[in-house]
Amino acid sequence: MSETNLSGNDTAPGGDAHTAGGDTGNVSDGTSRTRGNNTLGEKRLIGQERLRSQIRHLISEDRIGHAYLISGQPGTGKKALALAFAEAINGVENLGDPGSEKKSIRRSWFYHPDIHVFLPLPSKVTTEELRARLELLAADPYEVVDFSMRPALTDQEVSGNRQAFYSVEYFNTGVRRAACLKPNEGRRNIIIITNVEKMRTEVVNAFLKMLEEPGEDVMFILTTDNINALLPTVISRCQLLPCRPLDAEQIYEGLRTYDRIPEQEARFLSRIAGGNYSYTRFFDLETLQENREDIIRFLRMSYTVDVGGLLELSQKWHSEYNKEGQLALINMIETFLRDIALHSAGVETSMITNSDRLDVIDNFCSHLKEARIEDMIETLEESRTLLSQNVQARLLFTVIANRFAAWMRGTEASISVDEPWKHMPAYTD
Repeated sequence: MSETNLSGNDTAPGGDAHTAGGDTGNVSDGTSRTRGNNTLGEKRLIGQERLRSQIRHLISEDRIGHAYLISGQPGTGKKALALAFAEAINGVENLGDPGSEKKSIRRSWFYHPDIHVFLPLPSKVTTEELRARLELLAADPYEVVDFSMRPALTDQEVSGNRQAFYSVEYFNTGVRRAACLKPNEGRRNIIIITNVEKMRTEVVNAFLKMLEEPGEDVMFILTTDNINALLPTVISRCQLLPCRPLDAEQIYEGLRTYDRIPEQEARFLSRIAGGNYSYTRFFDLETLQENREDIIRFLRMSYTVDVGGLLELSQKWHSEYNKEGQLALINMIETFLRDIALHSAGVETSMITNSDRLDVIDNFCSHLKEARIEDMIETLEESRTLLSQNVQARLLFTVIANRFAAWMRGTEASISVDEPWKHMPAYTD
C-alpha cells in the first residue's frame, strides 16, 4: 500500500496491507445497528477502569515495557484498550487523553506511522477486504472485525467458516517487517498483534526470538481471547493486563451513550450480554425475542428428548447464524438458566432478566426442582471454547441438549464430559 493522502489532513502510513493506513471514512457493514454520530475524537472506552489507571501510571512514570499481553473473554474491549494504549504512548488524543506535553498531530492510531495493527488472516484475503476491516475498527474500536467471527462485512447471514491465523509468510512480510522500523515521530514503534493465540507453531518460535531480543524503541501489545492457549514462554515475556468481563451497567451505558439505543431495549440487551459489549450491538429487540422463543423450545425439547425437533432447531442455528450469532444464542441460554435458578431461590422479579416471561420460568421451576443448573451452565462455557475452535454448531447444540436431558432431571449425563469422543458415531467391523 503506497503512501497516500486521502483525508487532506493526515498522511496515511506507507507499508504493507496488514497495517493501518488510508482514509477512515465509516464503512457501512450492512449488519450493525445504526450508530450515533460518534467522532474519532470521542473518549470511546467502556469499563476496564483498573487497567486504564494502570496504563496511565506506566506512561506518566515512564515505565513502559517492551511487551504487554491484554487477555480476556471476547467483547470486553481488548482491541480498544490496546489501541488507546498505543495512542497514549505516541501522544494521540483520540480514544483517551495521552496526558503528555507533546501531542501528536495525528487524529487517531489509524493515521500514525508508528502504530501497526495486525489481525489473523484467512488463507485468501484481498487488500481491500483487510483495509475495510481496519477502517471499521478505526471508526469504532469495539466493532467485530475478526474474520473467523465475522466472515463477511456485507452480509450478516454469511455463516461459512473462514479460519484466520498468522502464517509464516504473513509474519515475515508483516509483523517482522514492521518491527524493524524506527520510530518516525512517536516515542515507540508499536506493534499490535490481535488474537496472538492464532499464530502457527513455527511462527510462535520465531516471534519468541523477537520478544527475547526486541529492537530499540520497539513495543509489542498483544491481545488474546484464550491465554491458556499460549505458550508459557510467550506469557512470561510480557507484562499481563487481564480484562474483566464488563458488567451489565457498563454495557448499558455504552449502548445508550455510543449506540443511541432506546433505554428499555438497552437495559434488556445489557442483561443478556454476558459481559460481551461488542456482539450485543448486532441484535435488535425483535430478533432477540424470536431467538428467545427458540431457546425456550430448545430447553423444552431437551427435557422431553424430542430428537427430531432438536435436530431441526440445531440445523437452523447452524445454517442461519454465523459464529457471533451462535455465541449470542449460547449467552441467551445461559441467561435463561440463571433466571430459573434465581427465581427458584426467591429473588426479586427485578433481578430476573426475562421477567416478561415469568410464566414460562415458573413452569420450568416447577418441573426442574432437581436440575443441575451449574453443570448446565458449565457445559455452555465449554461450548463457547469449542465454537471458537470451529466445532460445527449443529453438533454442538445436539450434544448440549443430550447433556441437558439428564441434568434437568438431576442425573448424570449419559456420556461423561470426560469422554466427549463418545458423541461420535460408533464404527464396527
